[in-house]
Formats: sequence, C-alpha cells, structure tokens
Amino acid sequence: MAPIFWITGPPAAGKSTLCAALLARYERAILIPVDDLRLWVVSGISESVPWTDETERQFQVAERATCAVARTYHEAGFAVAIDHCRNMSRLEAVISQELAGLPVTRVCLMPELEENLRRSHTRTNKSFDPHMLDDTIHYTNTHYREDIPPGWQVIDNTGLSVDETIRLIAPG
Repeated sequence: MAPIFWITGPPAAGKSTLCAALLARYERAILIPVDDLRLWVVSGISESVPWTDETERQFQVAERATCAVARTYHEAGFAVAIDHCRNMSRLEAVISQELAGLPVTRVCLMPELEENLRRSHTRTNKSFDPHMLDDTIHYTNTHYREDIPPGWQVIDNTGLSVDETIRLIAPG
C-alpha cells in the first residue's frame, strides 16, 4: 500500500525539499502543497496576514480539499506527500476526520530557530522578502513544540542532510 506523508513545520523548515526527495523513492508519487490549492482561488482569497475568520475558513477548505485529492491519488496507488505549515492539533483533527483509516505518517520538521531563520533568509523560491516571515518563524518554531499530539514525529533537522532525515521517517 502506498504511503501518505503529512509534513509540517515552520516556513523554511525544509518541508518542500524533504517531500520532493522522499517521493523520488516511489514509482508513482504526488506532492500536494496546501498553499498551491489556496492559489486556485481566483477571487476573494483571504491572505494569512492579517489572520481573520475568513482566512481560517479558507485554510480549512483547502485542507479538506487536499485530503480529498490525497485520498484519490492514494487509492490509485500513488505515494502522497502533503506540505503544509499549520499547528499539529489542527492537522491532527483534519487527518482524523478526512483521512481516517489511511496510512498517514505525520512529521513535523523543527530545526533550531537560528537555522530556521538562516534558511528563510537565504531562500530564492519566494516572490517576496523572506524577512517578512521572521515573526511567523519565531512563533511557529516556539509554539509548535508545545502542541504535539500523539503520533507525530518531530525531527530537529538542523545539521541533517535530506537523506538522513528521510531515513528517520522511512527507514530502508
């Protein structure tokens, strides 16, 4: 049975890089960044800054849609990786409701704060100044550690290669 990986963590924790490398191990695989589904909204999108009730509603819609896409591809034999920055209690609720009975491996990448900021400041894949994420990184890097539901693997990937991180998630 093909796996489903849900990878979370602060911005610039290495989620996208890890997902791509992890999925390269499978013959058929799909990467679903929740932010990409949010970009499908062509009118009325609510941005995450400032966070509003409408932002929360739209994130929840995107999360449920992500699960529907993940389930569809999983049933077709694809390995799935979901990339999403969100607190683990919320994600656990989504996974329990929308992906019940499926083999979901839950991972939170949590590099040390200084490493997390360094990675953010040196990224080139964003169309905005990455320093804009500093407050979010400070918040998530601190508070995610206080909110870890059972079943989540938290990995400090500071100083780890992508392959070393993969071996912690999916040995063999």
